[in-house]
Amino acid sequence: MKKRIRPGTVLYWSAAIIWFLAAAFPLYFTFISSFKDNSQIFSAFLIPSLRPVFDNYVMAQKMAGILKATANSLFVSGSAIAIMLLFCTMAAYVTARKRVPFASAVSGLLIAALMIPIQSAIVPIVQMVSSLGLKNRLWTLTIIYAGLNMALVFFIMKNYIEGIPSDLDEAAMIDGCSLTKIVMLVIMPVAKPAMATCAIITFLFTYNELPIANVLINDKSLRTISVALLSLKGDFGVLYSVIFAAIMISLVPTVTIYLLAQEKVEKSIASGMVKG
Repeated sequence: MKKRIRPGTVLYWSAAIIWFLAAAFPLYFTFISSFKDNSQIFSAFLIPSLRPVFDNYVMAQKMAGILKATANSLFVSGSAIAIMLLFCTMAAYVTARKRVPFASAVSGLLIAALMIPIQSAIVPIVQMVSSLGLKNRLWTLTIIYAGLNMALVFFIMKNYIEGIPSDLDEAAMIDGCSLTKIVMLVIMPVAKPAMATCAIITFLFTYNELPIANVLINDKSLRTISVALLSLKGDFGVLYSVIFAAIMISLVPTVTIYLLAQEKVEKSIASGMVKG
């Protein structure tokens, strides 16, 4: 007797296939277009070129210094993530465990900051940085990006730490561990899934951010990846093939980091579902 296929199963797989095609098509189109010249991109945009043009990648490096820009973005993103995870985890711990006066009020103020659009802070930030003479410095971007994402990271970490049994840190406290050691040696190892989630969310923002970096960074050697990609748009024409090649280079760190942290992100989502 043949197994009957349920309508729900067909609907599920149909939706999954449509989602996969919608997600994979831009990546496929960008990849094949990076090996074409401009005329081939629009004449046969779905068919790979039989004669790949590898010079597009060379031109992306010569015109925009795409490798240096990628390194700059990785430095800024990595530094911002490290700062946020350290300070936000400590702040989330002391508020989740009510170890400071007015913990609920402090937590509420930080969470309320999530309602403030990041775009509304761009003009004041640029004016302040310009008045202090701190333009064209990568560490300036690092501090700004860390500050803009701290409310969200704090919110995620606080919710996760509230689900960690307090017996763990209480036992460490009885053994004589300081507050810093409890956070570093007890809380952080347990909260790795949440930290991985925060790291990916923060990385995607800092790595792709354009308005602030475009205003504060004028030195070509300090450009981030988004500013470098913008510079490939000339006044008299656009070399789409070179832009697609630069985009493929910029995608490598993003895809690599996601694949490395994918398992921990799934654990964080699963633990959140169980907690809910």
